[in-house]
Amino acid sequence: MWYYRTPTVVFGEDSLSFLNTITSKKCLIVTDKVLEKTGIMDKVRKQLPDNTRVMVFSDIGQEPTFSQMTSAMDSIRSFGPDHIIAVGGGSVIDTAKVILFRYARPEMDIYDLTPLEHLGIKEAAKFIAVPTTSGTGSECSWAAVVSDEMEKRKNELASAEILPDYAILDPSVVLGLPPRQTVSTAVDAITHAIEAYVSTWRNFYSDALAEKALELITGNILTVLQDPGNTEARNSVHIGASMAGSAFSNSQIGLAHALGHALGAIFKVPHGTAVGLYLPAVVEFNSLEVGERYDRLNSIFQGPFRKDCLADTLRHLFSKMGQPTSISGATISMDSYIAAKQNLEKLAMESTGVVANPRESESGDIRRLLEAVMN
Repeated sequence: MWYYRTPTVVFGEDSLSFLNTITSKKCLIVTDKVLEKTGIMDKVRKQLPDNTRVMVFSDIGQEPTFSQMTSAMDSIRSFGPDHIIAVGGGSVIDTAKVILFRYARPEMDIYDLTPLEHLGIKEAAKFIAVPTTSGTGSECSWAAVVSDEMEKRKNELASAEILPDYAILDPSVVLGLPPRQTVSTAVDAITHAIEAYVSTWRNFYSDALAEKALELITGNILTVLQDPGNTEARNSVHIGASMAGSAFSNSQIGLAHALGHALGAIFKVPHGTAVGLYLPAVVEFNSLEVGERYDRLNSIFQGPFRKDCLADTLRHLFSKMGQPTSISGATISMDSYIAAKQNLEKLAMESTGVVANPRESESGDIRRLLEAVMN
């Protein structure tokens, strides 16, 4: 027996107006310092029902640790929100998930969060996610990534109870997304779709969403980069990224994420940049097991970008987008990378990304994949 879990998705023009319909007396908005000062936050506040009391938590960095995520828990409990609204990218939404967990179960450690036990988290507050990037998929995922500062690793935590109740996909909130973030998050979404499609836990639902996600993202991303104000293209990429998030959330990530999480933990490379760096090499590695499925995905790419195999298509598209395809392109010194290789290998092998990858991997395989991006 399988379950396919997804929030209620509110999408399209003016979808932020959905916030008018919620019945909230006390609302916690989780965001970051940059977004807190933008017009996006004004839009969110204006849509909330009259007389709703609002608390804002914005002390969130790019790679937040558990202690940073939960630094305001005493104030949050005193406030007592009945709704938690995350407005931001993956780090913000993941932080809101951790806050929801700790708000509902203050006596539990973060590593007690498990998909195997009912914890009653959903009873504490309604959870709404408003993604301001098009790629992390966290608004449709029941996973959260938490950085461990002491061990320099990224921990992947999961529970169906931290899945948002609603995901609001309003294209107006991503129109101002800077080019570098647009590229990084789109590459992340492409990686989600591809890894979901070949995961050993894949299913008919995740397959369908992964295919459509790839079609929407790859068919529109270059238009978005050339014409950032193109609402139609932005909307397509935004919806496609959410579909990819739903697909991987219900099928699992693979080796590109295992390697990317390791690289990001040590070198603080943006997540999408890190996973995209390894994706073509991982596709080549997995082709012995899932070559036909990769061929199917390769056929989705539009003619001018499609090469003979998916790995080369990805390299070609990523080059056009400005996504690095080698360590030097990711502005990491080769000496530092070589010195960190053993630790990178260890972290990647310990990641949940190896569990459902279509081809089993040993330490030697991970080492070769790490070396594949050195040229």
